Amino acid sequence: MINEGASGGPFEKKKLEVKVKAVYTKGGNISVLLSWPDSEQGMTKEAWKFSKGKWDRQKSDEDKVAINWEIKRIKNFATKGCAVVCHSDAKNHDDWKYHTETATERGDMWVWRAYTSNPLGHAEDGYVDDDSRKSDAGTGKAKKNETSDKKKPKYMQDPAKKPTVSGFLVDGETVEIKDYSKFKDGDVVPSWILSKFSGSMADIKANAKWANGRWTVMLQRKLKSGDKENDVQFDARRDYNLGIAVFNNSTKHNSYNSAPLKLKFD
Repeated sequence: MINEGASGGPFEKKKLEVKVKAVYTKGGNISVLLSWPDSEQGMTKEAWKFSKGKWDRQKSDEDKVAINWEIKRIKNFATKGCAVVCHSDAKNHDDWKYHTETATERGDMWVWRAYTSNPLGHAEDGYVDDDSRKSDAGTGKAKKNETSDKKKPKYMQDPAKKPTVSGFLVDGETVEIKDYSKFKDGDVVPSWILSKFSGSMADIKANAKWANGRWTVMLQRKLKSGDKENDVQFDARRDYNLGIAVFNNSTKHNSYNSAPLKLKFD
């Protein structure tokens, strides 16, 4: 599968080859394996760095991959793919939003993030309707780690607690920074606090690795979930329309987007 850069972004007119495989077990799970080249592992996500007496956010984001499955028929999605929901009429990128045209159209969004979801073994489960893209019920959204003036980190790892994932801050394992004088040049503190996944948002398990300039990501979910309204329900007797977007250390508007794809069960 070839993903092409979205119009107007830094990947415009560029192409990325993404390898995709899917397997399922009857009455069990569907597993989707995605692999693509990436020369750098985007894993810092605006980390705070202390230097020369002040804190600065590093200019970095994270690598991501998203899959949009059609739940309720989205007009032209089968022939045009994600382009029909990537509405970008507004001149200001901040006003762009991802949504369907009508309330009768709905998609199931799986979003894997290298920094804010993968360390906890999940991809975020969400959906897209005629208003915007939303998260399923539950927890899993990362939170910004910053003071009210947004000039430095507010929390650090609580030394009295064993971290769930070394090098990352996880909700419930942090302590507020009271004494900033203890930090020295070069010290780095994460600018995001990860939230443990629960509820419908936790439906998608993830396992990923970056090696030799390549990401390999495995996403797995039950064929039938408990949320029929916001999750695609897989039936081996049917085909399913989908689109895939890959984000290379970039923001939500800068991605490689696939042509329309179809999953056929054998």
